[in-house]
Amino acid sequence: MKKHVSNARLILNALGKLTEFFKTLNPDAELDLSGDDCFDYPLDIIRQTMLFDISVLYKVSNIIDDMLILEVIRVMDPEGLRTDLKEGRKIRLFMDGRRKRYINEVRAFTSKKTSHINVAGLGCDIMGYVFFPRDFGGAYLVGGDFFGKESGIRDFEVSAMDIMCDLLSTILLKTRFKQKAEVDDLTKLYNSGKIKEEVSRILSRFSRKPGSVAAIAMGDIDFFKKVNDTYGHIQGDIILSEVGRIFSESMREYFDVAGRYGGEEFLLVFDETGADKALAIVERIRKRIEVHQFQKVSETGRPLKDEFIRVTMSFGVSQMDEHSLPCEAADWIGRADNALYRSKQNGRNQSTIFKMDEE
Repeated sequence: MKKHVSNARLILNALGKLTEFFKTLNPDAELDLSGDDCFDYPLDIIRQTMLFDISVLYKVSNIIDDMLILEVIRVMDPEGLRTDLKEGRKIRLFMDGRRKRYINEVRAFTSKKTSHINVAGLGCDIMGYVFFPRDFGGAYLVGGDFFGKESGIRDFEVSAMDIMCDLLSTILLKTRFKQKAEVDDLTKLYNSGKIKEEVSRILSRFSRKPGSVAAIAMGDIDFFKKVNDTYGHIQGDIILSEVGRIFSESMREYFDVAGRYGGEEFLLVFDETGADKALAIVERIRKRIEVHQFQKVSETGRPLKDEFIRVTMSFGVSQMDEHSLPCEAADWIGRADNALYRSKQNGRNQSTIFKMDEE
């Protein structure tokens, strides 16, 4: 059975649309690297325009000695022809390519370019390499399988795969570099520079919209130095990471943002929100952290079975509205920090709203 004949002009048009699609992606949005934003369109081109029966996306999960470990991230296989390609499955391949079914996967990874060796029956006939630095999450492989004895790969199909992989590499790197410049690696929240920028952005709006209202909250993990001194910095990092996750899950989308201000301090920004409502949100977060069980680990980072650590947080909230004294971002943050200090003075594990007469 011969491969269905693809059309070079249609493929070229599809690549043009792919380029336009990438231009429309919001550079400020965090792309879903599992494939929803970036990879669905290319996978569809491989199957619908290049006329492969199956298209597949792998993530390079790990490299151990002479073993390549791939995770199946996305599969377009409407007829269920490749039962070995299930999303989430890990495939272990020797670098010498002894598993002929996956020869193109190994060749694409080792050569860092498109491989198109004909694999009769079960096996991808073309596989492209999407570059992504290891410290950014690792590379991807994307390809197609014609379910037959003869693949009949054409030069323009190889060129199309090269172009798609280059486009994917570019958009992923551009987005990830932007994220890395704005996001704290440990907590996955905004870093200090970006969260301060958010505070300044909201303040600048007050001159244009005098009736605006907003609030910020400074939060601090109680006795965090003692945690590090007692259990080690790996344990401290686990707590910081988990606190970051709790913030992300607890904040209102489109209205609230959170950032790691520094060390164990966090800054929360509540747009179009007064101090009372912000306090209610902060209190909900504080209580969730108070009862949360943080996994205890050994000095080497190994999780200890059925052992957990509890921590608490203190917060200070400050509102900005048309009646507030004009100030710079540092002053507004200072007011929230002043209220946080009151919470610490009064016993910790509580939230306090800043009062102007305390300044």
